[in-house]
Amino acid sequence: MLDFGLVDHENLEKYDIKYRDELAPGDEIRGEIFIREFKNISCENRSVAEFFVVVTNRESHVKWVCEFVTPYSPESDVIYGKDHDLFHRFFDSLNHVVNGKPLNWRESYSIYFGRFRNTVNQSLSSITLKAVKSDGETVNLVVVDAEVKAVPPQHPPATIYDLTQEDPVILKAYSNLRNKGDRITIKNIQFELKSALDDGSVTETDYRTALEELKKIKPSVDIQ
Repeated sequence: MLDFGLVDHENLEKYDIKYRDELAPGDEIRGEIFIREFKNISCENRSVAEFFVVVTNRESHVKWVCEFVTPYSPESDVIYGKDHDLFHRFFDSLNHVVNGKPLNWRESYSIYFGRFRNTVNQSLSSITLKAVKSDGETVNLVVVDAEVKAVPPQHPPATIYDLTQEDPVILKAYSNLRNKGDRITIKNIQFELKSALDDGSVTETDYRTALEELKKIKPSVDIQ
């Protein structure tokens, strides 16, 4: 008899599934947070990312499923929030609660979705969201509290390839060198990053961040 992973439903916890449009301004939801993978969809000749933030309250046995739809750049894996839209309000308040940044720190945000999802899923144990009035028919969600897990000691990356798993900008430069058949060295990665900055495909902030990340690599592992 083959084991196909069949689950006995009698042993599963049952949860009520609720959605953002069931919230009224002033309502709060609290629980474990998990961001699902996004789906890239085409809308009016542009790419948008659709993803869901799930907040699970194990005491009340309720799962809140909150949909987000944002502009998306497939080339850089970047999503965008601006003009106090749903994602802008969510991310801006999350950055305020967790990192201490002022509210409305920026008028718009460009976020690497993969890094954002991994950081939230791996680093936050619970979150409290408050429903606030929006210009649309449903509410916006702002973060009013979040519990950050204890961060284990991190070891510096040993190779450039290790860095590509952490920084999408370095990954893009690495891929460009591989596609051209060039040697993968810190110097060549830096050259690719400068080219990307010059042609506007990366921001000044991302460029500087990538250069700082490269400083973690020892010269002895320069060649891959």
